[in-house]
Amino acid sequence: MNASNEASPTPEALREQLKELNNRSRWYSGQLWYIPFAYFGLVALTVGNVGFKEPKFIGLSLLYCGIIGVFVFWHMISIRDGEKRAVENLRAVEGKLHLNQTAEYKNYPLAFLVGVCFVFVTCLLGGGIILCRSLCCLPN
Repeated sequence: MNASNEASPTPEALREQLKELNNRSRWYSGQLWYIPFAYFGLVALTVGNVGFKEPKFIGLSLLYCGIIGVFVFWHMISIRDGEKRAVENLRAVEGKLHLNQTAEYKNYPLAFLVGVCFVFVTCLLGGGIILCRSLCCLPN
């Protein structure tokens, strides 16, 4: 069966798809708020718990936070891509239903991406320097 002979979805099916895509885009948007704050909290708790320990523990903890941050950053980029696809699909369904185009893609997560990137780079560099100094690789 080719594309010209296929039946187009019913308006009811399109409305159901619109609801699902709306829920999906909200979930993605929520995750782009929750994930960075959870990561920042993890870093704060880790640094707070090792702040008065030996430098090598501080360095290892910061490296750990930095490595986790790389994965958090990667995950956020994937979620942002999912959000963008959901909004594009929402706009397509709105068009098929002859509705006003209300779905739009926001750029507010960019600040969170920059924040997560800054924190993980700082953790990696700081942890590496502290660890090298504590293992006598760098002068104090």
